[in-house]
Amino acid sequence: MQIADLEYVRKIGEEYGWDEPTIENALSNAIRLCYAERGMLVEADVNMAMGTITCRRRSGVGDRGVWVDIRSPIMPSIKMFMSVLEMQQWGDGSPGRVMEGTVVGYRDGGVIYRVSHNMVYVPENLLSVSDYHSRPKLGDKQVLAMCATRDNSSGMRQATRRGKEFVASVMECHYPECISSIWMGASNSWAVIRMKADVMSEWLENGGVNVRHLQQVLGIRRITLIPEGNGETEQESRDSEIRHFVNNAWKACKIAELSPNRIVIHTPMDSNDPRKLRTFTSMLQKIAPEREQVIL
Repeated sequence: MQIADLEYVRKIGEEYGWDEPTIENALSNAIRLCYAERGMLVEADVNMAMGTITCRRRSGVGDRGVWVDIRSPIMPSIKMFMSVLEMQQWGDGSPGRVMEGTVVGYRDGGVIYRVSHNMVYVPENLLSVSDYHSRPKLGDKQVLAMCATRDNSSGMRQATRRGKEFVASVMECHYPECISSIWMGASNSWAVIRMKADVMSEWLENGGVNVRHLQQVLGIRRITLIPEGNGETEQESRDSEIRHFVNNAWKACKIAELSPNRIVIHTPMDSNDPRKLRTFTSMLQKIAPEREQVIL
């Protein structure tokens, strides 16, 4: 049997970041549940590449009888299909899984969330910058990413709201495979993200409202986007990326010299914030570690 709504099913998977093997497994399990509700034992194989479903049921009782092919299997509703996917994505315990959690308590500086029917714990050192300085309220809903570890005291699964893996995974829930590189600085409160120029334009539409919303969701203070380098050689592409970073991160700065081994930057004459300068130069060092910095 051909999957009638294959493109719709695939689109749902793409929006939630599910790969095809996960979708195939979920659809197979959802079909089994449809028949289990009717007291029938059914096996189903789903092939997304071929767009086909093969089903068979056992005639007889229990493990007796023979398998009979089903030409037109009963298909699950979209609601049942997504429920099975949500159960699977929790059950597989994959680190990095992005989920929505509701704040239900606090412990040792960290925050306890309810995710699905489970409790997870985000320790203090994995809270976002905004959460660290101002704890979220009970009942608040926040995005978090699952970790592979457990809290030693409670046994709860741990999650995180900090770091480049968290930022990247949440961004790619909105736009899959949009990031080519990411750097974090200023104690994980500043993210510099490199992506294709056309994708970057979409993120910055309407005065950058999408980026500002994402900053709030992630609990960080700043996101700076830079386009992938454009040039005939690798050196020209790297120079392009560095120029875009300096311009987007601190527009008042001017690049006086840019060579394969050295970068000379003139900072604004009225710049009297040494902390801002340290943060900027530290991020520049992460983005271009091969270049000696001279700041004037």
